[in-house]
Amino acid sequence: MTGDLTHPLVSVIIPSYKMGKYVKQALESIGEQTYGNWEVILVDDWGPEDGTCGAVLDFRASYPAKRVEYIRNAENVGCGHSRNIAMAEASGEYLALLDPDDFWHPRHLECALRGIGDADLCFLRCRSVDEEGNDRGPHLGGRMKELEDAFPRSLFSENFLLPSSTVIRREVIHRVGGFATREHAQNAADWDFYLRCVGAGERFVFLPEETCHYRRHQGAATSNYLVITRECTRVLRRNRQSVRGRMRNDLTDSLHRHLCKLTYLQVSFRDWAGLKHAGEALLLKPLNIGPFIEVAKGVRNNWKNLR
Repeated sequence: MTGDLTHPLVSVIIPSYKMGKYVKQALESIGEQTYGNWEVILVDDWGPEDGTCGAVLDFRASYPAKRVEYIRNAENVGCGHSRNIAMAEASGEYLALLDPDDFWHPRHLECALRGIGDADLCFLRCRSVDEEGNDRGPHLGGRMKELEDAFPRSLFSENFLLPSSTVIRREVIHRVGGFATREHAQNAADWDFYLRCVGAGERFVFLPEETCHYRRHQGAATSNYLVITRECTRVLRRNRQSVRGRMRNDLTDSLHRHLCKLTYLQVSFRDWAGLKHAGEALLLKPLNIGPFIEVAKGVRNNWKNLR
């Protein structure tokens, strides 16, 4: 491990798949950091040649004194597994997550290392940008403060935490484990990780600085609402089984809501497997008529489409 007590090494973890269009800006934002003790490990998840490798090699050449690693998977294994591969190669005391289509303000790492204190994970606020990088205002707008104040219960209902805003003490990975693989979660692997950290009693801190830029575009993993909702139900089932007490009750409420949402989406697309999810929701809360309402709304959508 390189560094000292005041300037510990930070490993920047980047999983990438078909993001050659954006990764250069992500890398450049690392090079512009006011906090200088960093290394970069980028894992290319067996994507097509799109300039990602060249961008990493150019970046490495620009910073010869820094460790910049490019790892290419032999097969496509998903974002969670790719993050785990990168973290296994990391040398830093801290792990800073960065998605290849996002980028940082120059003071991102400085603010994180100054503000994390005794916490295990810290989160800085984000601003949304469009495909071209133009600012579109604070991520989640005025809701962010409300969600932070209601934490951790707010996290049980939705994942409002973004990987690119996250800095983690390395020891957390040893205690909690890494990110879920494709078998358990794909696009919701980060939510699964944060829920496991809460369940394990890891300490979270939220910092006020807006130092992360979150890009919204059609190619983003979060663009398919049906797929995300389906994966969220899987994550909630998995975490609900491993906890007790109030957290289990809150996850039950959230799972019920997600199952109702999934019922509506599937029935709306004439995927009658949605009725199975309605049945699961009824087993969780037999006196709640939500599943019946969502089935009726989905059938009504089908009827409108047939007219």
